Order: sequence, then structure tokens, then C-alpha cells
Amino acid sequence: MVIEFSDDVGEARPAATAILVRQSSAGHEVLLLKRSDELKHMPGLWVFPGGKVEAFDKGDTELEQARQGAARELEEEAGITLPPSSLRAFSHWLTPVVVSRRFSTWFFLTEVSPDCEVTVDGSEIVEHQWWRPAEAIRAHHGGGLPLTPPTLASLHDLEVEQDASLFLTDPDHRPPPRFFPHVVQDADQMVFLYEGDVAYESGDINQPGAQHRMTGRRGIFHYFTGAGLKPPGACLVTGTISHRAAAIACRERSHQTVV
Repeated sequence: MVIEFSDDVGEARPAATAILVRQSSAGHEVLLLKRSDELKHMPGLWVFPGGKVEAFDKGDTELEQARQGAARELEEEAGITLPPSSLRAFSHWLTPVVVSRRFSTWFFLTEVSPDCEVTVDGSEIVEHQWWRPAEAIRAHHGGGLPLTPPTLASLHDLEVEQDASLFLTDPDHRPPPRFFPHVVQDADQMVFLYEGDVAYESGDINQPGAQHRMTGRRGIFHYFTGAGLKPPGACLVTGTISHRAAAIACRERSHQTVV
């Protein structure tokens, strides 16, 4: 994955993403699509269905326009038609100001039947696969499944929850968090700091304390969240921290709620 940086702060364009969950005998699975290697933007990456919100995606608010856009992109990229009302707000991501192509992206979650049929267009999207979140995370760490940081963080969130339907049925289960990364270059790796990290304002990634960050080196990312974890230089390459245990330990962490 190549991240293009720029000194010019561009306006973040509205975008929307749909996370589809289905139940299987092994637990819940999520749908990932592979983007064509020929595309200029994010070639070859595995992503959730989604894209830019267009002017014809109607809605009284940014959130409602994004919901319409997510449903439209889902049909265009995966051949799945769902009512926009079935999509529940899951998270909101704002691209760092140092990145040349910036987006303000709403992620939505919905559950589909186990026999839901997926049809990709074969041009922009060339493959699809249903993944257990934990298996997708392992495949990414092993170098076999290129992902973006928001996709990886979403998989971690879903991997922690044994019953993903709670995100859909319980309005108070987890308000949609907002992610606005602060980026720190540390030797040959990038560190993306999220709200709640001890270094979010200072940028001092070696400062002890609560962590909510992602590190990236050569296209492989590791997500850290929890109190009192080791500084990233101690274990970020091996990924020896139990992401599941860390996330469970701080599930009650307060996020900024987007309204």
C-alpha cells in the first residue's frame, strides 16, 4: 500500500463504506472485495464495498447522504441490493491532513443471510471472499491480505465482539467512534495516533500510557489499543500483543461520538 503525502491540506471528500456480516457455523464472517491491480487508487487492496458519495445520493444530513451512497456502492460493486435504512452507522474516519487524497468516510454495518449472493463487476472489483475477522487479521499480518488501516481497525472491532448482531440490535452497545489520525514518522515506519492515545497531541510515541494507535511498515499494519501497553518499538513488528485481550480490556474506553 502506497500512501501519498502532500504539504497542501485538501478538503476531505464525502465517502461511504458498507460492512456486511453473515453468520456461519464457525461464527460471523465479513465480506471483503479485492480492487483491481490496474486501478490508480488503492490498487490490489482488499476492502469493504464503498466509494465516494455523489451529489445524487439524497439526504438531509451528511450521514443520510452517506447511507444512501453506501447502499448504492454495495449494489454497484457486489451486486447486493439492500435498503439504506438497514445500514447502521459503525464509525467515521477522516483522512489525515498530510495525505494528498482525503476522505470523510462513514462506515456502516448490516447483517445479511448466509446464502447472500455476491456478484463483482470484474473490472474495478475482481474478487470477493467472506472472512472471519480474526483470520483476515492473521492473513494481513502474514503479508497475504493487503488492507487499509480503517479496514484493519474495523476487523479488530468485529473480532472482539462474539455476537456482531449486538452492533445492530442494541443502540447503546457502542456509539460510532470518530477516527482522525495524527501521523508520526518513526524511522521506516508510520505511526497513526487516534484519540485516546497518550501521544495524540504531543506526538511523543515513546511516552508511557494508554495507546490507541496503528503502526505500519512495508504495507503491514498493527493495531494497538489499551492502557499501559509497551511502546510500539518494543513489539510492533512481531505483533506479540494480544489484540483481542487488549481490545476487551478497554472496550469501555470513551470515544468521541459523531452525531
